[in-house]
Amino acid sequence: MKFLGTDHRRWINYLLSGLTVILLIVAMPAWGQDAPPDTGDDAAVPTEVETEISNEVDGYPVMLNNKIIFRVREGVGSVATPEERANIIEQRLVNIAETTDLTADDIRLKSGERQTIILAGDTVLLTVSETDAQAYDESTHPELAEMAADIIRTALTEYRNDRSVQGQAVSIIATVVSTIALLIFLRGLFFIASKLLVRIRAQRQAGTLLLHVGSLPLLEAGATAYVLTSLVKFFRIFLVLVALYIYVPFVLSQFPATEVLGDSILQDIASRINGLVQAFVVYLPKLAMVVVIAVIAYYAMKLAQQIIAELGRPGAYPWFYEEWIQPTNRLAMFLIIAIAMVMAGPYLPGFGSPAFQGVSIFIGALLTLGSSSAVSNALAGLILIYTRAFQLGDFIRINETIGNVQDKSLFVTRVLTPKQETVTIPNASVLNSNVVNYSAICRESDGYLLLYTTITLGYDLPWRKVHAVLVEAAKATNHIVSTPEPFVLQTNLNDFNVSYQLNAYTSLPTKMPRIYSELHQNIQDKCNEADIEILSPHFSSLRDGNHSTIPADYLPDDYTSPGFVLQNPSNHSS
Repeated sequence: MKFLGTDHRRWINYLLSGLTVILLIVAMPAWGQDAPPDTGDDAAVPTEVETEISNEVDGYPVMLNNKIIFRVREGVGSVATPEERANIIEQRLVNIAETTDLTADDIRLKSGERQTIILAGDTVLLTVSETDAQAYDESTHPELAEMAADIIRTALTEYRNDRSVQGQAVSIIATVVSTIALLIFLRGLFFIASKLLVRIRAQRQAGTLLLHVGSLPLLEAGATAYVLTSLVKFFRIFLVLVALYIYVPFVLSQFPATEVLGDSILQDIASRINGLVQAFVVYLPKLAMVVVIAVIAYYAMKLAQQIIAELGRPGAYPWFYEEWIQPTNRLAMFLIIAIAMVMAGPYLPGFGSPAFQGVSIFIGALLTLGSSSAVSNALAGLILIYTRAFQLGDFIRINETIGNVQDKSLFVTRVLTPKQETVTIPNASVLNSNVVNYSAICRESDGYLLLYTTITLGYDLPWRKVHAVLVEAAKATNHIVSTPEPFVLQTNLNDFNVSYQLNAYTSLPTKMPRIYSELHQNIQDKCNEADIEILSPHFSSLRDGNHSTIPADYLPDDYTSPGFVLQNPSNHSS
């Protein structure tokens, strides 16, 4: 058993051990054939199969070797009813079958005017009268008796052959052959399953197991490998059970002691297979309609993809943007599949049954009660797609969240902040918020994003000098374009200072945090070089005498703090 592996050898050994015990038990009656049989009522009369028809119209069965050999429709006057007569005949047949000194050739007929007696040696088995011939639509009672005698001879021969040493040997050989066939089948099954699992694993590592319908991805390589592996294991177990389901009743039916059980299981298998085949044949017209609907849906999706691709062709239709192609394809396929499922629903097995209706109501209740937020997010996602609020990679701000759009799905939007934090925002919240897109102007019209920052300086500084210094600081900043040129706006004249707003253009909105940082550094440097203190004084009545706030690197080496100046009413300083 080495070819099946260690795990499988154990249960196969159990199977063979149990099979050996069964063979020993069922073969014992044949090996003890010379011993006198038990002729008690319990052992002599076989149990009648419950599914057999027994009534006055169809007759009462007479069984031998667990098989019906003929039926009795007429009783014997007021002496015995048809059922009692059938039981008496059956008892006599069993006694004769278990008597070794009588053979099938000892069955003979003794004819009279009104009846024919069937004898086994000197023992009367049954009497066939004219009434019996009329009940079986036969012309004469001798003909019916001859027919019954032939049936009894055949049944008696089969009964003894099945219980002979030769018959038992044939049954054992059939059992061994079927066991070998089962083991060969299991070997092949496990070999094929292992090869399939290895191939699935290799395909997964190669990344070639992506499952998609058209352009719509359904399962990634890992998920597809998991599904295929589960299917292989499921069918492996299923085929093992089917093989055992056929093998066990076949073995049981080979021996008289278990023949009834084996035949009943085989009949059950046959009836179930017959029922499945009949149900499949009846279902074929509906299955054909399902196939037709599936084919129509498939080509409808292909046509929709072609139309959408044509709409999104660059320069073809200005109102249909290229980024709408993929979501529109998915939406169209979803709608087509939904319509196809609705049309195919009445042709599915079990449609209209209470179970089908119960499941439909349950799913509908779940969708109604538990998916309101999901539906709102999905609708918001569709609106965001077709309003073109932002695209993947855009640098945006949603409320207090600033960063690049990392993912835009049907339900959520993910933003990667400059601090490398991924923020997941439901699409319903995005739709209800103000979205600032810093990348749209650069992406759509090759324009520039205008960055701005404000500083406040005192009135004592010439505004032209301030403008020149701020523009020079902007030009010295990386990723600030020289054309259009930076400019300064005086946005407010405050009580004690002036607000100067520096405006500069950039083509890289995603680097906005670093650009602002470098711009502020350059403003500090350029103002210090131009001897401009970046202050917002309210008022200083004693400005002289205080040390300058300009960094020491920009002050002369001989700089000293000025002294206090006092002025008398005659305007003379001292």
